Amino acid sequence: MLGYIKPDKPELKIKEFELYGGYYCGICKSISKRYGQLPRMTLNYDSVFLAVLLAGMNPDLEHIEQERCFVHPFKIRSIVYDNREIDYAADMLLLLAYYKLKDDLQDEKSMKAAIGALLMKGTFKKLIANVPDKCSHVKSKLEALTQLETEGCTSLDRAAEPFAKLMEEVFDYPEFQVLTNQSEVSQLLRRIGYHIGKWIYLIDAYDDIEENIKSNAYNPLLRQFSYNSSTETVEEFKLRVRERTERNLVLYLAEIANCCGKLDFRKNKGIIENILYFGLMRKTEEILQEKSVAESDHFE
Repeated sequence: MLGYIKPDKPELKIKEFELYGGYYCGICKSISKRYGQLPRMTLNYDSVFLAVLLAGMNPDLEHIEQERCFVHPFKIRSIVYDNREIDYAADMLLLLAYYKLKDDLQDEKSMKAAIGALLMKGTFKKLIANVPDKCSHVKSKLEALTQLETEGCTSLDRAAEPFAKLMEEVFDYPEFQVLTNQSEVSQLLRRIGYHIGKWIYLIDAYDDIEENIKSNAYNPLLRQFSYNSSTETVEEFKLRVRERTERNLVLYLAEIANCCGKLDFRKNKGIIENILYFGLMRKTEEILQEKSVAESDHFE
C-alpha cells in the first residue's frame, strides 16, 4: 500500500473527520503497543481505509478515548482503541511496508532501505507469528511480481495481476470467516481488494513514468505502449496513454463501488462513501492532471 487512498476532507462531516482521525491514531497506537515505536513510521492512509471498511461491518461501537500524543502534544485527539479490525489493518500495513523496503533494497540498493529492512526484521518475525498465512501469500505474490518485472513484461494486465491478487488476500479478513462464515462477504471483500490492487498498481505506474524513465527502471506503461525517447517527449507519451489509463482506473473504481454497495455496513458508511466517490476520484484526477500534492491534499 502506497498511501494513495485518502478521503476528501471538504466533503466529510466534522464527526466523520474526527472518527477517521481516530482510526488513523488507533492504528498508530496498535503498532506501538504490539510492535514498538519504530514501526509507527510506516503509517499511511491506505491502512485506515482497510480498517474503516472492515470495522464498518462490525455493529459494536468503537471504544474512543481523548488523548494527546508525542507527535501532537498540544492537541487532544480522538483515538479508537481495542479494535480487532484496526489491529489487522496495522498487521497488513507493516507486512507490506517490510516487503516494500526489501524491494527498494533489491532494486535501488539504497542505504535507507537497507537500514529500514534491518530495523524491521524483529517486527517481521512477530508478523510471521501473528499472520503466517498472509505473510506467505504476500511473499509469493511479490516474488511473482518481481519475476515479471525482471523479465520486462510488456502486458500491463499480466504485470498488475500479482499485486491485485496480493491485495485480494489482504482484504480477505480472516475474522469474518472464522466467526460468521460469511462466504459472500469474503468474496466481495476479495473482489474489492483485487480491484484496489489493480487501481494502485496502475496509478502508481502512471505517477512514476518520468522518474522511471530517468532511472531506467521497469514501468508497465512504458513497456506496453513502447515509449521511444527519440520520437516523443515524456509529456507526449503521458498524453498518449492518459485516456486508456483513465478508462481503466475508472472501471476499477466502479467495480470497487459496486462491491461495497452490496455489503451491509453497520457504521462508517459516510466515510467509506467519501473515500470511494470523492477521495479516490480526486486522487485519480490529481495524478492524471499532475496537480501538486500541496494544492490538492485536503486531509493533511
